[in-house]
Amino acid sequence: MEVIESVKKLMQYQQNEAQRIGSKWEEHNRLFTQWNGKPMDGTAPYKYLKRFCTKYGFPFHNIHSFRHLNATLLIASGVDPRTVSACLGHSQTSTTLNIYTHVFQEQRMKAMGAVAEMIGFKRKAV
Repeated sequence: MEVIESVKKLMQYQQNEAQRIGSKWEEHNRLFTQWNGKPMDGTAPYKYLKRFCTKYGFPFHNIHSFRHLNATLLIASGVDPRTVSACLGHSQTSTTLNIYTHVFQEQRMKAMGAVAEMIGFKRKAV
């Protein structure tokens, strides 16, 4: 819920800014905007992240890699494929299953290992 609260705060800030600058504000119904409401340049988040990583000594990964990280963490947490697909905005669950086959396979192996352990076919690792 922290993300939702952050988005609500951003939207409130934008409403306040729109009132403050009046006719200079351009309404475009975008969440991430420039100072005056205009749509943000498509490369702005990439450039910001690159500068941030350089400044603080973090390894740089492009923004799209965070999408894959999100999907992988959802799958590893046991979230079902249909929900993962919906979170990613895929119109077909098969798209998610095709892209993240290896992650789902790893989860199935863990699940089968857990079942085997519970019924005594496999001993717990020490």
